Amino acid sequence: MAKSPAKAQNLDSFFKPPPSNKRTAPLPSTPSKARKTNGEDVRDGKGKGKAVQDLGEVVLDDSDEDERMNGQDEEDDGDDLVIVEPDGAGEKQIRLGKVKEEVEEPKPAKPPPPVASIFQKRTPASPNSPAKSSTLLSSPKVEVDADTKPDIKPSPTKNIAIFDTAAASSSTSAGSEAGPSSSTSKPLDTPLFSFSPAQDVSFGSHNRVPFSFLSDALVLISSTKSRLFIQLVLTNLLRTVIELDPESLLSLVYLCSNRIGPSYEKDTELGIGWQVLSKAIKETSGATAQKLKQLSNKHGDPGDIAFEASKSVRLLVKPTPLECHGVYKILTQIAKLKGTGVLNQKTSLVKKLLLSSSGEQVRYIVRILVSNLRIGAVRLTLLTALARAFCLSRPKGREPSEESEAQKGQLELEVDEKLKRAEACVRRVWARHPNFGHLVEALLEGGLEQLEERVGLSIGVPLEPMLGSITRSLDDIYTRLGSRPFVSEAKLDGQRGQIHVWVGDSRPEGVAEGSGKWFVDEESGRRAWVRMFSRHLEDMTEKYPDVGGTILGILARAEMSETPLRNFVIDCEVVAIDPKTGAFKTFQELSYRSKKDVELGDIKVRVGIYCFDLMFLNDESLLSRPFRSRRDTLRSLFPPLQPTDPRFAKWELIPCCTDNDPEKVREFFEETLKMKAEGIMVKLLDEAEVEVTDAGEGENGANGANGQEEEEVDYASGGEASSSGSRSSSNSPRPQPKNGKTGGKSRRKVLPATYEPDKRADSWLKVKKDYLDEVGDSLDLVPIAAWWGQGRKAGWWSPFLLACYDEETGAYTAVTKCLSGFTDAFYKEMREKYNPEPENPLTSKTPWPEVEAGSLSPDIWFKPNEVWEIRGADFTLSPVYPAARSQLGNERGVSIRFPRFIKIRDDKGIEQATSAEQLAQLYEMQGAPAGGGASKPAKVEDGDEV
Repeated sequence: MAKSPAKAQNLDSFFKPPPSNKRTAPLPSTPSKARKTNGEDVRDGKGKGKAVQDLGEVVLDDSDEDERMNGQDEEDDGDDLVIVEPDGAGEKQIRLGKVKEEVEEPKPAKPPPPVASIFQKRTPASPNSPAKSSTLLSSPKVEVDADTKPDIKPSPTKNIAIFDTAAASSSTSAGSEAGPSSSTSKPLDTPLFSFSPAQDVSFGSHNRVPFSFLSDALVLISSTKSRLFIQLVLTNLLRTVIELDPESLLSLVYLCSNRIGPSYEKDTELGIGWQVLSKAIKETSGATAQKLKQLSNKHGDPGDIAFEASKSVRLLVKPTPLECHGVYKILTQIAKLKGTGVLNQKTSLVKKLLLSSSGEQVRYIVRILVSNLRIGAVRLTLLTALARAFCLSRPKGREPSEESEAQKGQLELEVDEKLKRAEACVRRVWARHPNFGHLVEALLEGGLEQLEERVGLSIGVPLEPMLGSITRSLDDIYTRLGSRPFVSEAKLDGQRGQIHVWVGDSRPEGVAEGSGKWFVDEESGRRAWVRMFSRHLEDMTEKYPDVGGTILGILARAEMSETPLRNFVIDCEVVAIDPKTGAFKTFQELSYRSKKDVELGDIKVRVGIYCFDLMFLNDESLLSRPFRSRRDTLRSLFPPLQPTDPRFAKWELIPCCTDNDPEKVREFFEETLKMKAEGIMVKLLDEAEVEVTDAGEGENGANGANGQEEEEVDYASGGEASSSGSRSSSNSPRPQPKNGKTGGKSRRKVLPATYEPDKRADSWLKVKKDYLDEVGDSLDLVPIAAWWGQGRKAGWWSPFLLACYDEETGAYTAVTKCLSGFTDAFYKEMREKYNPEPENPLTSKTPWPEVEAGSLSPDIWFKPNEVWEIRGADFTLSPVYPAARSQLGNERGVSIRFPRFIKIRDDKGIEQATSAEQLAQLYEMQGAPAGGGASKPAKVEDGDEV
């Protein structure tokens, strides 16, 4: 017999003091004047500067806000009556004047049951056991009050069951026989096939997804660091929205991603600082500045501060419940606010969100406002969940065919394979077109089957760059590629760029209004729309206005050829050059150029555009063509051009060597070093089959120390790294272990010569001087924490704790401490940037969820936000640092001996830092000199290197 759903528990009782024996009756609904209540000024929402919100459209009336913000008396512009309970309010009755009707005393509430640990074992259900309490997340069509906080109880995650076909089939059968009302209530961490959103979830009186539904899911996710658990909850969350409210899917995806739009588009930054937040929190909670300071010192996180401050708030007028699409709409309005009074307008909108929130909603509203959810979910996790969700669910009216439904009854292995294909498809499309708006729209309209057809490489939307694998010697080139034809190109010390060009009178379809820049040829009247992106997909069109005139020259020359240019996408390196001699300058020179509002006449640092790949030409994607074909087309249609106007950028092809003779390659490598290049890139011209050796069998068997299947390999480098996403290649072998002990099996592997976005391919090999130096290797690490300095460095941060990026978990794992290579000016700059004040969003007394530092206990934790180039003597195994432990299958992590700071890598995002896979690879390759001599024995440290 089906169980009847029990009444949802209210989590507010976990965070609020016990209610007094008497309660305060709501005021009459008729307008009332402000009155003094227990020392507090209570108003009915008639203040000036009022922001009227229906959560579908927000209308701002900021007539008097500027005067109030400039020092005049502030008035409460909230729309709700707020009573702030002072300390001990539970013992005193707040008098609001005469109340016409008597209010009965409520019966003492029973204490709520404790929240279950996510690690406790699941108790088997008994046929005679009573029904479990339901939640808003899992109630089968149970009407729940909009403000009622459900009792969120995470299910055990020790052994997470992603699939449960038996349970799924029985549940489906019971549901079909007994009807929807008989289905069992289930939380979002229910195995995928035991969860049916249409039957197991109800939004109560809401027609759209309530924000409380999302906040409850975020609470569930934040209760663990398990990647599988997070994927499971996110998948079921997205499935629910797909089936019940598909129009809110994009809003919810962005709310989970710490962004409100693509990073390369304008007006996608909220710009909410502590000034706006603190004012909004004080005015909605009644907390004094001193109280807020105390909460800041205790908690640090803005969301936790707002949550604690809101505990004493009681609303006498029920606010309009928040819905996800309404929250997202307000966030987009905040991002677009500009001009006079912007702080006042932002504060008003933030107050509206806070007043309409309660309990955990407050915490996550604030965290969304500061773009830091702290749930440990990265973009790759979100893409995986999105793929799985559309593999299992469809919007109403677009349900899967009968054959797809029958898939549910197949073996878990087959279903797992289907999910993997879906994940690979979504990641592949994202790498070519990283835009959630376009991705979600295509999935809703055509599903996974039509995704690649609907969303592909297009002008105006950047694609993730292809990257090269590292090599430790020139001889290693021939070990990997043998006699297959390749070309060697100079790896210049500049900024990687991606140039999109569209010829016509209107901008390309699908790009945002105001993006890119128009350039007009005065003689022919030809109009060209140009947009440039950096390696981590930031729009840098405004930084290089001198490229536009050069592009017009390229187009004019092509008009006289057999192949006029209508549109194209080119991969290139932007390098600072001496305008007189043409000699290369360093990247540091290039960094002096401003990033915005650069005027052509004000440019002091001249640049050259050095092209090396062509990905799109005249409405056709060239990604699937071999490099030989793409290279030939590039060299024939885009030869060098020296503009007649010296203000315009120089157009060149990358210096290269097509001779595969080892001595010629070595000579070219030496030439690149003389021209201040970093080294060379070796690129396979045609697809080839090579023989590779997998990692050897360890003591514990073929699968390594932990007996699990070997993880995918991602060759990363200290000089370059890709942005987040699937950078690994499933066929990438591990390099041979140290000391020549291979012990592995040889196999044949196909190396494609196609352009692989967001992958570090073995068909591109990178040889940098850093990798051949005996003094050590260059790595790109992320500062995550620090200790207070001693002696002369007292008052500064020293040493700093540095981390690599683990792509599988999305965590930044500690590698080493560094206290060398810094100047006093740098120490002062870092002390100011990472000041320990509670309102600083970059520092915290507790580690961020995405940080893993083992047993280390720094004095201050940094929010991962920048990349530092570090060089060390060699690599070592250490029990102190957790970096690359899982990759090596070892209890010890990889660390660096004698690390030294080189510079800040402004051209890299944190997800482009050295990966854990790369670190493991470098450790395994350690000791292989340029000439291929004997390798050095690995060092093992028993303690801290500092």
